[in-house]
Amino acid sequence: MPMTLLELDPSTTLHFCKTPTTPSPNRKLRLTNKTSGPVAFKVKTTAPKSYLVRPSAATLSPHGSEEVTIILQPPGEGQNHRFLVQAVAVSSSQQVSREQWSEFKKEQIEEQRLNVVLEECETEPAATHQDSYGFGSSAVDSSRTASGEAPVDLQVKYDELVQYTLMLEKQKKKLEAEIEDLKCSKSLSSGESGGYNAFHIVLVALIAFMLSYAVKFLG
Repeated sequence: MPMTLLELDPSTTLHFCKTPTTPSPNRKLRLTNKTSGPVAFKVKTTAPKSYLVRPSAATLSPHGSEEVTIILQPPGEGQNHRFLVQAVAVSSSQQVSREQWSEFKKEQIEEQRLNVVLEECETEPAATHQDSYGFGSSAVDSSRTASGEAPVDLQVKYDELVQYTLMLEKQKKKLEAEIEDLKCSKSLSSGESGGYNAFHIVLVALIAFMLSYAVKFLG
């Protein structure tokens, strides 16, 4: 049953095209609020370790829209993966917390599932609209040269930025895990543990800032 709160583009299938130069293909999922009130959404997947989703949750203003960037992380198999978009009408445009989501009744939440199709391609497809492989027409048209071809170096730089974003995300998770291990460790003195924790916290904060900047650039 189609959603009454949100319009999804694409609405049924997320296509990823994996090439020798793009081992981490990305996909854009546009969510549009169809109502005159705020709507909160959440994007979930059956393979959370295989995808980087930004933003994975947000609140849309009346008739507002949001582009969700979905990056397939290496090795990126994509077999039998699915995504679930959940939406609920809310009273304000404030971010809905995880605890608040758990308090909503089942009948309040609308859901729509999307399948994943991963294709092995020799080159990146020349997409002309959003429903092909996630490259919107405005992004493609604005990067075309006089001969009608998209610059190769622009695609290379974009792919490098995607890889850099994935590296930052993995490093951030690694440092966060180390911090948790140090907090649980009883073999270190309180002074040594505190200094080491502070150092790691600064690193995590720096990486988080760089990651958020990179994701905003990708969007």
